[in-house]
Amino acid sequence: MISSVSALSFEKYREREIIAAWFQLAHEQGMAAALWRLPSQPHWQLLLDTSGGKMVGRVDIEETIGGFVVAPFNNPDRSNETFLRADLYFDSFDRRLKSGSNLSDELIEHCLVRLDAILKHGFEQPSFYYKQTSSNSTAKEDYCRMVERAIDGIRENMFQKVVPAVSRRVPLKTGFGCLETFEQLSDNYPFAFVSLVTVPQLGTWMGASPESIIEIDENQQFTTVAVAGTQTKTPGLTPPEVAWKQKEIEEQALVSRYIINCFKKIRLREFVENGPKTVVAGNLLHLKTTFTVDMKETNFPLLGSVMLDLLHPTSAVCGMPKTPAQQFIEDHEKFNRSLFSGYLGPVNINNETHLFVNLRCMQVQANKAILYAGAGVTEDSIPEKEWVETQVKCDTLLDVLNL
Repeated sequence: MISSVSALSFEKYREREIIAAWFQLAHEQGMAAALWRLPSQPHWQLLLDTSGGKMVGRVDIEETIGGFVVAPFNNPDRSNETFLRADLYFDSFDRRLKSGSNLSDELIEHCLVRLDAILKHGFEQPSFYYKQTSSNSTAKEDYCRMVERAIDGIRENMFQKVVPAVSRRVPLKTGFGCLETFEQLSDNYPFAFVSLVTVPQLGTWMGASPESIIEIDENQQFTTVAVAGTQTKTPGLTPPEVAWKQKEIEEQALVSRYIINCFKKIRLREFVENGPKTVVAGNLLHLKTTFTVDMKETNFPLLGSVMLDLLHPTSAVCGMPKTPAQQFIEDHEKFNRSLFSGYLGPVNINNETHLFVNLRCMQVQANKAILYAGAGVTEDSIPEKEWVETQVKCDTLLDVLNL
């Protein structure tokens, strides 16, 4: 799928220089690029799509060539997925440049020559794609009113849980750099999926997500997680010592039950459930349960695609039952979620797939950023507290923006 390219050595360059040159090449040539670091891994990965990234509708998780998937929240039948091919791929672990098998020798040579020139010339900040949106900051009164309507809907048996969200527009300081922010996110969130993606038609997005939707390793072990419940981390208190209130425990249980019900729908009984456990995400704590399936033993080679169909949008970002919760969000939120609470990640890179829910994320624009956050509303919710939770989640990104 991906073969080595030895025409250009990166040994003499620092990691920041390599990444900066990569994104500069992407922007000036109309290409798409993705940078990511998997949870608990010290090395990062890069890919470049010379076509600029294509909205392909639905990506075949099991059969597609190596690449990176980006999908929005509003993605019925997975019909709005954008796929970035790994035309050029770089892993900081072995510092070797590789290329996709469909890339011509002429295009490879063109990219290598230009990358070499950019690296030798040097520059301070690379360029990115900026897609302007009209999203304004959600007003507290509007959000609390939406939560009250959600609670009414729960009491009227419209749904059990719903996850209304806010958008928050903030100015960027002079000298803001995407790469510096990516590094800060990596430092602050060692156990999260940290990403920076720039695509001509989608703009530039970055974030640090604590929640995977599907992961498949090289041994065909499938994993998904239920993450719900939020509280601020208390200094000096270790995760096993953290106490949770009934509201958060029930919210997390709803998400776990949703995943188990998805397994029941496809008659899958052989899975391992581990948790819930308290996990750290920056300055926040969450409850997390992990579900694992051996795809070989269960003879379920298409489990990744099947579960992605069933899970998105997850009950942690939408609600349950899915359809009425999603309709409530569409009727009451006053902004387009776009890629927030969608999913993204590498597919069939090094025989592994890692797709994560796009949380703790922001859309980067020319001189501002749009931050997004949601809070799970159940019958026991208090509007004021749900508002505070969304603001605390946004504050985790403000910390890396130094605002």
